[in-house]
Amino acid sequence: MLDQNFQRTISDLFSRKRYNDVIIKVEEYSNIENRPGGLSSLIGVCKMLKSNYTEEDVISALSDFEDAYKKLKTHFAGIEALGNYITACIRNSQKYLRIIDYLENAKTMFDEAEKNFPYNEKLYLSGVDLYKYLLNPKKVLQLSKEVLKNNPKLKINACTYGMMNNYLYDWGIKDYFEYSKSFKNYFPKLKVIDLKDIDYKKNNKIKIGFVSPDFVVNHSVTYFVKNTIKKLDKNIFEVFVYQIGESSFLKESSQELKDNSDFWFDLTKISNQEIINKIQYDKIEILFDVMGLTGAKKIEIFNNRICPLQISWLAFCNTVGFDDIDCLVADKNLIYEEEEKYYSEKILKLPDVWNCHSGFSFKRVKPDLPFNKNKFITFGSFNNFLKISDEVVRTWSKILMKVKNSKLILKSSFSYQTKNIISKFKKYGVEKQLEFFDRQNYSEVEDHLRLYNNVDIGLDTFPYNGVTTTFEALWAGVPVLVMKGYNFNSRCGESIMKNGNLEHFIGKNEEDYIEKAVNLASNKDQLIFERHKIFTEILTTPLYDSTKFAEGLKNELLKVYKKKL
Repeated sequence: MLDQNFQRTISDLFSRKRYNDVIIKVEEYSNIENRPGGLSSLIGVCKMLKSNYTEEDVISALSDFEDAYKKLKTHFAGIEALGNYITACIRNSQKYLRIIDYLENAKTMFDEAEKNFPYNEKLYLSGVDLYKYLLNPKKVLQLSKEVLKNNPKLKINACTYGMMNNYLYDWGIKDYFEYSKSFKNYFPKLKVIDLKDIDYKKNNKIKIGFVSPDFVVNHSVTYFVKNTIKKLDKNIFEVFVYQIGESSFLKESSQELKDNSDFWFDLTKISNQEIINKIQYDKIEILFDVMGLTGAKKIEIFNNRICPLQISWLAFCNTVGFDDIDCLVADKNLIYEEEEKYYSEKILKLPDVWNCHSGFSFKRVKPDLPFNKNKFITFGSFNNFLKISDEVVRTWSKILMKVKNSKLILKSSFSYQTKNIISKFKKYGVEKQLEFFDRQNYSEVEDHLRLYNNVDIGLDTFPYNGVTTTFEALWAGVPVLVMKGYNFNSRCGESIMKNGNLEHFIGKNEEDYIEKAVNLASNKDQLIFERHKIFTEILTTPLYDSTKFAEGLKNELLKVYKKKL
């Protein structure tokens, strides 16, 4: 039993947020060998709550949480400590790369706890976060499904379950639609002003708003939005941009988005209800959801009728399932006419491609074929490692086996343990042909783009396609092989290739994808020709023509807006 005076002292210090003093008092009172598990957990929490904690603080806190778990593993307090261990790993692994190595230990403890305890929501939610970082979407879905079954009102988990099914082939287009029909039930209805009571006629122009948590410096979303809103007809539209990300994770806001909009608002510190109040006060008539399920804490805004026309675009390439989202922006290559019934939104099909990249401000330099220097073919993919499905690993491995001495370089937008990826390729015996670029060493956009100078042929992921990465590769003059898909999410690569006049880079199936890669790698003259053609012509295609894209978007918006009036 702890001394009551000691308990009162540390309780008082903790309530006054004097976390360093709590740590000192606990360490004076006991050493880690004889320390009660509850105290180990407490000082671990204090180390993570310090205002300017360091990498060493994180590592020390992980030791405390592990000690607490081991001493309390038969008690539910052990789950609390394990959850803190996992959270500390995940929140800090992108900043401190050493922390990634602790995820394997987290897995060992989690697997033990999962066997020893009956269903526990906190434990399973920690496992969902953990297995995302361990690149195991099937385990994430298994745990998430159990949480959904036991607590169907947990909206964040509902988003996770929907999102993760995009990474696998387990669900067809009908399956996803069936799930999406109930999705709106996970999110509350908030207070809104009836649209009849808002006098839109006083607006001099059509007020159009864009809402996202991702309008921050160098986020991939900004490269598709900034030139679009710049080129929108300002004689017709007045553009409002709402940044709604969590302030604790907010990087510097995108200055270009600010400059290209008429009005910019940082709403990161207010509630969803207050965001709705602000948008209705501004009398927005057309409102774009630029997040979908990627914005799990904010998407409920669109589960309310706050504007005459509400549209989903860009960030989430699937149906959201809300009755109050009227349209989903796509194109003819993404959703076929007979499939439109499997999307809750009306499909707003743009004349060419469903989005348009702004390109980059620095000068393009035509790269030499890396093969000429290396004397071997280098394939490359800079997609998030979560997108590297079992089917992708199998297909890429067969390519590496068929193309003698070839290499595959990988770089993810998030940092992961590379051994998790290596182990997937190891069963095909090609793991030594992998090379990794760490994202933290290429955090500047120009440095990241320069990495494409090392790639002869780009490889896209499936069923969850890359979008930004494919636009970037083509901008740099690198051909990309993509896979034919079965829904919006898995056809993004197809649409990009078709709009770039590069249909011959679309694989009909795994065998065709492999054959195209092998043939291109084996024919250096053809590869040089394709790279030259892409470099010289790609910027003239609809993929990068913001003026044409904005005109097409304007025309489609005016059609549907007039119908809503």
